[in-house]
Amino acid sequence: MPGIDSYRLSRTLTWLLRHGVGTAGLCESMDGCFSVDEVARALSRAIRRQVSPRDVVECIRFHGGNRFVLDGGRIHVSQHDCAPGSGPDLLYHPASSAMVQHYVTEGALRGQGGAPISFARAESQAWHQGHRLWEDPTVLFVDAGRARRDGVQFNASRSGQFTAEEVPLRYILNLREGFAEQASAGGFVVDWTGAVPRIALIRVARRHGSTWEVAKGKIEAGETPDRTAAREVQEEMGVRAEVLVRRSLGTVRYGFSTPDGSPRLKTIHLYLLELSEAVVDFKPAEGEGIDSVMWFSLEETLEVLAHPSLRMSIGRLLDALADRATELGFVVPDESLRYRDAG
Repeated sequence: MPGIDSYRLSRTLTWLLRHGVGTAGLCESMDGCFSVDEVARALSRAIRRQVSPRDVVECIRFHGGNRFVLDGGRIHVSQHDCAPGSGPDLLYHPASSAMVQHYVTEGALRGQGGAPISFARAESQAWHQGHRLWEDPTVLFVDAGRARRDGVQFNASRSGQFTAEEVPLRYILNLREGFAEQASAGGFVVDWTGAVPRIALIRVARRHGSTWEVAKGKIEAGETPDRTAAREVQEEMGVRAEVLVRRSLGTVRYGFSTPDGSPRLKTIHLYLLELSEAVVDFKPAEGEGIDSVMWFSLEETLEVLAHPSLRMSIGRLLDALADRATELGFVVPDESLRYRDAG
């Protein structure tokens, strides 16, 4: 692969097929495979270099190990190395209207005749499956992270999906009363004054303690996600400096419950952001439960950022920081951090 860092390509390929299927626009087939041509186009967008299908095939042959299997013009993602109890926090299940009514009557998602029930890792994949099987498909949003913590076991299947024997209805977000979707935007505020990136995070008081997070908030009517991200940084961190949007980091999604117990499916649009001038003193929005704003090194950010959905965006953040450092003429962040798995 002349001119292409094969190690970087391998790491980006791994992230795309394991964590970034939805945001990369990739569609998984019913048997858990991806088109080599589509993967090549997704990789080209991710690394901003032209990647050919042949580059993808050679990358898998040299670096894929037993993680990926080539099948003609398709790539199968091996699931054998998924740790027990691990997996996405959000899963998707395609169903017909009749099936949904059956699930509601039963009080749980169960397969017919005792067979396990299947779940997709990406909403687009679930819709694709649903439209192939029924005229009136719908997609159910499964709060798999919470279900797993409560003892529901999801198993990685050979097809690249997940299966479970039974999932109680209380974990199906859009079958619970009061369900709504919520769109937010925010991002990682980066300072380059020392030629090494520092990231500003906010500390938010939650019901179960304080956590370090990125500044973010709901997208208002008529507002674009990038404008929301800039506005929320100014409001929550308490800065007057202009907020500059440098990169989109895609989206993360997860389920949660409001203080009154109403179910929500949250989509956060994330960005790499910078301030137009150096800021030392912040005035956090204490009325919104934000008691502190601090600059962290990249290593410290990876340590204190606790929310699983945000940690899933770390791979995209590291690639964006590396590209931005190159643009500014700085030393690219350490390679061990650049492609470190989000965990």
